[in-house]
Amino acid sequence: MQLLENIIDQQDIATFRDYWDKNNQHTYINAWTNPGHPHADRSEFIDRRLLIIKGTKSYDIIQRIVDQIWPGENQPFWANFQRQSICHMMHVDEYGKDRTNPTWTIILALDTEPLWKAVIFKEMFNCCDELVDYLSNHLDFSQPPRGNYSEAYDLQHMDNWQGGENFNFCNWFELDGVFEYRAGNGVLFDTNQAHTTNNWVRYPQFQYRELLQIHIGKTASTNMTHFEKGRGERPMHDDDLRAKLVI
Repeated sequence: MQLLENIIDQQDIATFRDYWDKNNQHTYINAWTNPGHPHADRSEFIDRRLLIIKGTKSYDIIQRIVDQIWPGENQPFWANFQRQSICHMMHVDEYGKDRTNPTWTIILALDTEPLWKAVIFKEMFNCCDELVDYLSNHLDFSQPPRGNYSEAYDLQHMDNWQGGENFNFCNWFELDGVFEYRAGNGVLFDTNQAHTTNNWVRYPQFQYRELLQIHIGKTASTNMTHFEKGRGERPMHDDDLRAKLVI
């Protein structure tokens, strides 16, 4: 995990928000809410996303960010403005699934809000199904927890109660770092690293939270397995979206 301080400025943030305000009718639902989610009563979906595609001012900013980190070496292959309705459970970003080259994720904060966090762990998995199998069948709770991360960073949505004891999965993982939302900052990490949002839903003043997400790699095709399994809506093709955008 690498912190990217002041990677965007207020003018960049205004450009991203203008893109969303003019085009959010073209969002797609990335993931439906699993019935087991502790906040399933709050929303039927976890978040809505608006793709950011070439030919837009927002994409130019994203390209600039990537060039600043790896000049001439990597390209953004997926980017979106994201409005979350509820917190994400622990997962990996499946655009890194079965990869032949490393891929990375960047999260950009558009607001300064210390109660919003992204928590990144060092454990890596090929896909979310592999992570779920590890949590369900292979995590060794006989070993002492690595830390009390669930309370320190508001990770109660990953609580795992058994026999009156809480075996919160996060406490048995190795922490890589915590990204606290500060406008203009970002965080970079491997797409295959396990990570989660914190349980920001527990604070009643928040109806949603917004962020920018970028996936980067030398060669990476967009992985549609997630959508083909019906876990979310299939996003619009870039050419179809381009014809509808107000830019």
